[in-house]
This record gives sequence, C-alpha cells and structure tokens, in this order.
Amino acid sequence: TLEATSDVVKDGEVGSNYETTEKTFDGYHFVRMGEFSADATGQVEEGTKHVVYIYAKNPEAPVEKKGNVDVKYITKDGKVLEDVTSVKDNAPVGEDYTTEEKTFDGYHFVGMDKTSDPATGLVAEGTKHVIYVYEKDVTPEVKKGSVDVTYVTEDGKVLEATTDVVRDGEVGTDYTTEKKNFDGYSFSRMGEFSADATGQV
Repeated sequence: TLEATSDVVKDGEVGSNYETTEKTFDGYHFVRMGEFSADATGQVEEGTKHVVYIYAKNPEAPVEKKGNVDVKYITKDGKVLEDVTSVKDNAPVGEDYTTEEKTFDGYHFVGMDKTSDPATGLVAEGTKHVIYVYEKDVTPEVKKGSVDVTYVTEDGKVLEATTDVVRDGEVGTDYTTEKKNFDGYSFSRMGEFSADATGQV
C-alpha cells in the first residue's frame, strides 16, 4: 500500500458525481487500474465503490561496470625500468586500451611477462596488469691485435730494435709502417715471415 484507503464520498447521494486523481509516488509509476476497481471518475451507486490505482516500481538504473589497466616495464631479473603507471582508471568495461613498447638505454625488449595481460585489449572488471620485460644489452667483445716492426740485415743484425706500431688495436683497423734508411745499407726485401708493410690489424 502506497497510500492507505481514504474516503472520496461518504454516504453520498446515489447518482452524484465523484472524482479521483492519479497521484505520484517516488520510485513508482502508474500502470493501470485495479482488476475490480471502479472507474476513476463516475457516479455514486448503492453500496461502496472501490477505486484502486496500481503502480509498479521504477527499474533501477543499471550500474555501469568499470575497470582499470596499468603498465610497468621490468628486466628479466625483476629490476624496475619504469614504475607502474595507470593506462585506464575506472573506465567502462569494454573500452579499448593500448600500451606501447618503450626503449631504455642499455636494454632490449624480450617479450611480455608470463603473468601479463595483453598489450592492447578491452577494459574488464577489476584491474589488468600489462608487464613488458627487457634484458640488458651484451656488449660484444672487441677483438684486438698488435703490430710491431723490426729492421734487420740479411745476416740477422738488428738495425733498429722492435717497436710497436699498434698495441692492442681493434681488429680491422688500418696500420702502416715505413721503409727507413740506414747508413751503409740498402733495402732488399721484407722478411720471410713478415706481415705486409701496410694492412689491417
């Protein structure tokens, strides 16, 4: 009962007019007259007429479902490269989200963490965690080599002691040596097992 029964006409003369009105009630709306209701307006008859208004409860507004998405960037051994940041905060379920692979000096991307949600997708109830995993770059080992030069006579006498031309130089770099002049001697040839006079380490 939204409002208790009240008299519209009490002991009224048969044939006189009566009138009732539809009322409003918070959270309800009028749907119809009661099954055995008298007319909302009409004439008094012998006995008692009952006018009954029927209402229905208003439907509740559906609660929109919301969700969150965050992203973080870590290394394989768990070091945090960039802390958790929010991508979607209290966003409607079904809304698109995207995240991106970032670059970090000295690291390269290897894949998503096994517990990660997809890098792009749709917001769902609760919180999705997107986790990018990186690995430290390995600097390739630089190969090195040395070049030295010696000046000797045909019979093995040292005209100038061995000297370094390149010491622990990077493989592939150029080197040059030069033919020198020594009093009383003339250049005849390169040594039997000599490297080239100019070339690469």
